[in-house]
Amino acid sequence: MSPQAPPTTDLFVNGTLMRGLALHANLAGAEFLGTARTVPAYRLHSIGDVHPGMYRLAPGEAADRGISVPGEIYRIPADVLRAVEEGEPPHLYRGSVDLDDGRTLDGILYPRDLAEGRHLDISAYGGWRAYTAARPAPAHAGTAAAWAWHHTGTVVPDLAEAVAFHQRVLGFETTFEAYGMTDLVQNLLGVPGLRGDLVQLASPVTGQHLELLTFTGVPDDAPPWLPVRPGDSHTAHLVDDLDAALGALTSAGGTLIGRPTEFAEGRAAYCLTPSGTVVELEEQPCSAPDHQPH
Repeated sequence: MSPQAPPTTDLFVNGTLMRGLALHANLAGAEFLGTARTVPAYRLHSIGDVHPGMYRLAPGEAADRGISVPGEIYRIPADVLRAVEEGEPPHLYRGSVDLDDGRTLDGILYPRDLAEGRHLDISAYGGWRAYTAARPAPAHAGTAAAWAWHHTGTVVPDLAEAVAFHQRVLGFETTFEAYGMTDLVQNLLGVPGLRGDLVQLASPVTGQHLELLTFTGVPDDAPPWLPVRPGDSHTAHLVDDLDAALGALTSAGGTLIGRPTEFAEGRAAYCLTPSGTVVELEEQPCSAPDHQPH
């Protein structure tokens, strides 16, 4: 008897899992089956300008407002599918999607009640790639050639409490979570034994990201400028060339904290400025806006 083939799932994706975009690496081990389109019954929103959110309209609405969303189909082994789902931003979920060729496959959807009136409707662009291509190219500023202010980070004593406050009182929405980080934060901040948890949230008004962090394993003799204690903060900026940006910063009197550290979406480094503030530089090409924060 021949061995049974492992189970697979054919998945339609229409956002950052597509080829060349930020989370495509999460599909390593999946088979690309081709491109496809949904039936013209869906709407598409930009969720914090980080990823799309797609939902299906009610039957009576689709004729007037529905669009056909382009995407890609992958045959995904069960272990890869688990990794894909674990790596998806908050609120995205797997559900049935009807394609214009008559097939119904699993796809990546977003709750309509979290999208409408809270995130930019980009349906008129016809798809995520078309929307990101239409966005104006960012300018580059300063000697570090920063092209975006990505987020502001603040260390808090109780992460769950701080997240709940910002969601309830200020309307922020969670866009990214990472818990139990050890090697990455130890390299980034140069502190052996450090452990970090973080949640990033987006403002429903401006789309700006706020990063809330907590750290354990902070040594008693950690320097006061190291942003690891409650109340400490940093700002994070996107640059095309991290080495060149670090050179500009150190030439202006700044100091590298820890060492440049490789994340899934690119390298990052923490730096102390001459005034005692801390900035994070994240290496992201400005021609590829579909980055994930960290």
